[in-house]
Amino acid sequence: MQKVMNWLTALSLSQKVVVGALAVAVLYLLGTSFSSENQANKLDLSYVGDIASESSQVGSQIFVHVAGEVKKPGLYAVEVGSRVEDAIELAGGMTSSAFEQSVNLARMVSDGEQIVVLDKSQVSSGGTNSQFISLNNATLEQLESLPGVGPAMASRIIEHRESIGSFSDLTQLKDVSGIGDKLYAKISKDLTL
Repeated sequence: MQKVMNWLTALSLSQKVVVGALAVAVLYLLGTSFSSENQANKLDLSYVGDIASESSQVGSQIFVHVAGEVKKPGLYAVEVGSRVEDAIELAGGMTSSAFEQSVNLARMVSDGEQIVVLDKSQVSSGGTNSQFISLNNATLEQLESLPGVGPAMASRIIEHRESIGSFSDLTQLKDVSGIGDKLYAKISKDLTL
């Protein structure tokens, strides 16, 4: 029973609606098959299709927050499966001072995500004058400049980045072997996506 409950809680809203509609239909069929008048032949299940189509519409849009160097920062509704580029276009596109490589334009967005486009002055180009190091674009040397990060740790960060495609959240850095809460707290203030 616990496995069934875990499975049900893992379903999305649209999947729960479809499962619920099917359960109602099965219960109705069972109920009519045991009735004395046997009304199963009169069963109208056309509403099940309506429920299924409505449930697919419920989850077709997600919301993302586009901030930083875009012309119209704000909260935007995008279709499921949209890319970062689509969200930035809805926000009016990037400003002239935007550092385009600070975001992965091809990455699919997820519900509730914040996309931050950095200013060119905010991204490290190997020097020490900028405010942040881009976790998705940093070189081995740039990562080694972080406090507590040596060549081995910098290599593990880059290997992890390559294995997942790109970081979508700074907290994913904790998935790298050897980065715990203390080291994360030390270096995260100097990083951006």
